[in-house]
Amino acid sequence: MMRALLLLALIATLGAGPSVTITVGGAFVRAETLSAADVAHWPHVGVSVVEHDGTTAQYSGVPLAVILHDAGAPTGDAVKGAAARSYVTVAGTDGYIATYSLAELDTTEHRCAPLLVDQREGAPLAAALGAFRLVAPCDRIQARWVRNVASLTVVTPPGPASSGM
Repeated sequence: MMRALLLLALIATLGAGPSVTITVGGAFVRAETLSAADVAHWPHVGVSVVEHDGTTAQYSGVPLAVILHDAGAPTGDAVKGAAARSYVTVAGTDGYIATYSLAELDTTEHRCAPLLVDQREGAPLAAALGAFRLVAPCDRIQARWVRNVASLTVVTPPGPASSGM
Protein backbone atom coordinates (compact mmCIF):
# COMPACT_ATOMS: atom_id res chain seq x y z
CA MET A 1 0.00 0.00 0.00
CA MET A 2 2.81 2.40 0.93
CA ARG A 3 4.56 1.75 -2.41
CA ALA A 4 1.37 2.59 -4.29
CA LEU A 5 1.03 5.86 -2.38
CA LEU A 6 4.66 6.76 -3.05
CA LEU A 7 4.23 5.96 -6.74
CA LEU A 8 1.11 8.14 -6.94
CA ALA A 9 2.95 10.99 -5.21
CA LEU A 10 5.87 10.66 -7.64
CA ILE A 11 3.54 10.69 -10.65
CA ALA A 12 1.70 13.76 -9.32
CA THR A 13 5.01 15.56 -8.76
CA LEU A 14 6.25 14.75 -12.25
CA GLY A 15 3.01 15.98 -13.80
CA ALA A 16 3.27 19.32 -11.99
CA GLY A 17 6.75 20.16 -13.23
CA PRO A 18 7.61 23.29 -15.15
CA SER A 19 6.27 23.65 -18.65
CA VAL A 20 8.71 24.86 -21.31
CA THR A 21 6.04 25.20 -23.99
CA ILE A 22 2.45 26.39 -24.14
CA THR A 23 -0.20 24.81 -26.32
CA VAL A 24 -2.79 27.14 -27.83
CA GLY A 25 -6.03 25.78 -29.22
CA GLY A 26 -9.80 25.78 -29.26
CA ALA A 27 -12.41 27.91 -30.97
CA PHE A 28 -11.30 30.63 -33.41
CA VAL A 29 -7.57 29.93 -33.03
CA ARG A 30 -4.92 27.92 -34.88
CA ALA A 31 -3.59 25.07 -32.81
CA GLU A 32 0.04 25.80 -32.06
CA THR A 33 2.76 25.27 -29.52
CA LEU A 34 4.69 28.27 -28.23
CA SER A 35 8.24 28.10 -26.94
CA ALA A 36 10.05 30.60 -24.76
CA ALA A 37 11.62 32.05 -27.94
CA ASP A 38 8.14 32.51 -29.47
CA VAL A 39 6.92 34.40 -26.40
CA ALA A 40 10.12 36.46 -26.26
CA HIS A 41 9.59 37.78 -29.82
CA TRP A 42 6.44 39.77 -28.88
CA PRO A 43 6.84 43.25 -27.42
CA HIS A 44 6.76 42.99 -23.65
CA VAL A 45 4.92 45.13 -21.14
CA GLY A 46 6.25 45.77 -17.65
CA VAL A 47 4.03 45.77 -14.60
CA SER A 48 4.56 46.29 -10.89
CA VAL A 49 2.38 44.06 -8.72
CA VAL A 50 1.93 43.20 -5.08
CA GLU A 51 2.73 39.56 -4.49
CA HIS A 52 0.70 37.25 -2.27
CA ASP A 53 3.16 37.85 0.59
CA GLY A 54 2.76 41.66 0.34
CA THR A 55 6.07 42.38 -1.40
CA THR A 56 6.20 44.30 -4.68
CA ALA A 57 7.66 42.70 -7.81
CA GLN A 58 8.31 43.79 -11.39
CA TYR A 59 7.13 41.40 -14.09
CA SER A 60 7.51 41.59 -17.85
CA GLY A 61 5.33 39.75 -20.34
CA VAL A 62 2.94 39.77 -23.26
CA PRO A 63 -0.75 40.69 -22.97
CA LEU A 64 -2.83 37.53 -23.27
CA ALA A 65 -5.03 39.27 -25.86
CA VAL A 66 -2.01 39.76 -28.16
CA ILE A 67 -1.08 36.07 -28.06
CA LEU A 68 -4.65 34.96 -28.76
CA HIS A 69 -5.16 37.54 -31.51
CA ASP A 70 -1.99 36.38 -33.26
CA ALA A 71 -3.37 32.83 -33.09
CA GLY A 72 -6.59 33.97 -34.79
CA ALA A 73 -8.95 34.96 -31.95
CA PRO A 74 -11.25 37.88 -32.79
CA THR A 75 -10.65 41.31 -31.27
CA GLY A 76 -12.28 44.73 -31.41
CA ASP A 77 -15.59 44.91 -33.27
CA ALA A 78 -15.32 41.21 -34.14
CA VAL A 79 -15.95 40.25 -30.50
CA LYS A 80 -19.69 39.72 -30.82
CA GLY A 81 -22.04 36.78 -31.13
CA ALA A 82 -20.24 33.53 -30.38
CA ALA A 83 -16.97 35.37 -29.70
CA ALA A 84 -18.64 37.57 -27.06
CA ARG A 85 -19.67 34.51 -25.03
CA SER A 86 -16.30 32.77 -25.51
CA TYR A 87 -13.64 32.48 -22.87
CA VAL A 88 -10.06 31.30 -22.58
CA THR A 89 -8.89 28.79 -20.00
CA VAL A 90 -5.34 29.21 -18.77
CA ALA A 91 -4.11 25.92 -17.33
CA GLY A 92 -1.01 25.20 -15.29
CA THR A 93 0.87 21.92 -15.11
CA ASP A 94 -0.52 21.40 -11.60
CA GLY A 95 -4.09 21.34 -12.94
CA TYR A 96 -4.96 24.85 -11.78
CA ILE A 97 -7.19 26.65 -14.28
CA ALA A 98 -8.31 30.28 -14.54
CA THR A 99 -10.73 31.76 -17.07
CA TYR A 100 -10.98 35.10 -18.87
CA SER A 101 -13.66 36.11 -21.37
CA LEU A 102 -12.49 37.19 -24.84
CA ALA A 103 -14.50 40.40 -24.45
CA GLU A 104 -12.79 41.10 -21.13
CA LEU A 105 -9.33 40.65 -22.64
CA ASP A 106 -10.09 43.01 -25.49
CA THR A 107 -11.62 45.74 -23.35
CA THR A 108 -9.47 45.51 -20.24
CA GLU A 109 -7.77 48.77 -19.36
CA HIS A 110 -4.19 48.55 -20.63
CA ARG A 111 -2.61 48.63 -17.17
CA CYS A 112 -4.93 45.81 -16.05
CA ALA A 113 -4.46 43.48 -19.03
CA PRO A 114 -3.66 39.90 -17.98
CA LEU A 115 -0.07 39.14 -19.01
CA LEU A 116 1.75 35.95 -19.84
CA VAL A 117 4.98 36.80 -18.06
CA ASP A 118 8.36 35.23 -18.57
CA GLN A 119 10.49 37.58 -16.47
CA ARG A 120 10.49 38.75 -12.85
CA GLU A 121 12.83 41.52 -11.75
CA GLY A 122 14.53 41.39 -15.19
CA ALA A 123 15.42 37.70 -15.01
CA PRO A 124 13.70 34.47 -16.09
CA LEU A 125 11.07 33.25 -13.64
CA ALA A 126 12.11 31.06 -10.71
CA ALA A 127 11.69 27.32 -11.26
CA ALA A 128 8.74 27.23 -8.83
CA LEU A 129 6.79 29.58 -11.14
CA GLY A 130 7.78 27.76 -14.34
CA ALA A 131 8.87 29.36 -17.59
CA PHE A 132 5.52 31.18 -17.87
CA ARG A 133 3.10 32.69 -15.38
CA LEU A 134 -0.22 34.40 -15.98
CA VAL A 135 -0.47 37.62 -13.95
CA ALA A 136 -3.62 39.74 -13.73
CA PRO A 137 -2.35 43.05 -12.29
CA CYS A 138 -5.73 44.50 -11.29
CA ASP A 139 -7.32 41.40 -9.80
CA ARG A 140 -7.82 42.21 -6.11
CA ILE A 141 -6.90 38.66 -5.16
CA GLN A 142 -4.62 36.41 -7.15
CA ALA A 143 -7.17 33.67 -7.79
CA ARG A 144 -6.67 33.94 -11.58
CA TRP A 145 -2.88 34.00 -11.49
CA VAL A 146 -1.53 30.73 -12.90
CA ARG A 147 2.02 29.46 -12.53
CA ASN A 148 3.65 26.92 -14.84
CA VAL A 149 1.26 27.85 -17.65
CA ALA A 150 0.95 24.91 -20.05
CA SER A 151 -2.08 25.73 -22.20
CA LEU A 152 -4.42 28.44 -23.47
CA THR A 153 -7.73 27.11 -24.77
CA VAL A 154 -10.54 29.23 -26.24
CA VAL A 155 -13.96 27.77 -25.46
CA THR A 156 -17.30 28.81 -26.96
CA PRO A 157 -20.29 27.56 -24.97
CA PRO A 158 -23.44 26.77 -26.94
CA GLY A 159 -25.68 29.74 -27.56
CA PRO A 160 -29.40 29.87 -26.85
CA ALA A 161 -31.53 27.66 -29.04
CA SER A 162 -33.09 29.47 -31.95
CA SER A 163 -36.65 30.44 -31.13
CA GLY A 164 -37.65 30.77 -34.77
CA MET A 165 -38.50 34.45 -34.36
